[in-house]
Amino acid sequence: MVVIGSGNVGSAAARTAAALGARVTVLTRCEGSADEYRPHAPTGVRVAVNTARIRRELISQADLVIGAILVSTFDTPSMISEADLQDMKPGSVIVDATCGYGDGYLPTAGGVQEPGEPPRVVHGVLHIKLDALPALVPVTATQAYTTNALPYLVRLARVVLFGDADPAVATARIAHDGELVHPVCREHAAYFGVAS
Repeated sequence: MVVIGSGNVGSAAARTAAALGARVTVLTRCEGSADEYRPHAPTGVRVAVNTARIRRELISQADLVIGAILVSTFDTPSMISEADLQDMKPGSVIVDATCGYGDGYLPTAGGVQEPGEPPRVVHGVLHIKLDALPALVPVTATQAYTTNALPYLVRLARVVLFGDADPAVATARIAHDGELVHPVCREHAAYFGVAS
């Protein structure tokens, strides 16, 4: 199994797969991300920097690839091309957990699928791109969301009510003084010709 990304989703996927006995490699954005993730990686999980050569070599041997990068949008460079799929095992699976916009880093995954829709098959490789996966485990998803959202909401309240400075809240801001300020939202606005 190959996991592209070492954030919350990628880490959870690697942890689950390792617990089930899979051989797992997690690909990180850069050496700094690899160094940060290694102490938290489950025993036996290999960590490598996501380069084109390493990625191609690993996905050609993988039964399962989990794409879990933070943001995938209209101008995100492709990571797995149609040519790469031809080197993968027939029947292998790519799960696009990022479910971004536009072609993004996994252009062969296509658009977001509806729950119950069969996987797309491109060159014998199954593609799953469902943004509703948490709905399939509603109790677990709700517990995870409330556990992780509550501290952030308290921080947000401190910024709004008391004027506290918080870098996490600042980087998540979408609009300020009537203008879009979040870089991804500005990018989408420009793509669709909407003034930001």
